Amino acid sequence: MKRQRPRMTYEFRKVSFSRDVPRSVSLQELNDQAEYGQWELARTRISVGGVRTVWLRRKIMPLTLNN
Repeated sequence: MKRQRPRMTYEFRKVSFSRDVPRSVSLQELNDQAEYGQWELARTRISVGGVRTVWLRRKIMPLTLNN
């Protein structure tokens, strides 16, 4: 019987920075999230008003029970 690997699922977090926040500050915040919270960059968007929206994701490993 072949064992199946558990499927990877992701948890997402949306973070927004106003246009008044310096880029260095937003990069430091994202770096901290990646280093300490195990988040990775999934998507970025800069709106017409200058708001930077970033979607972060991290893996959720499902528990498997061995019989």
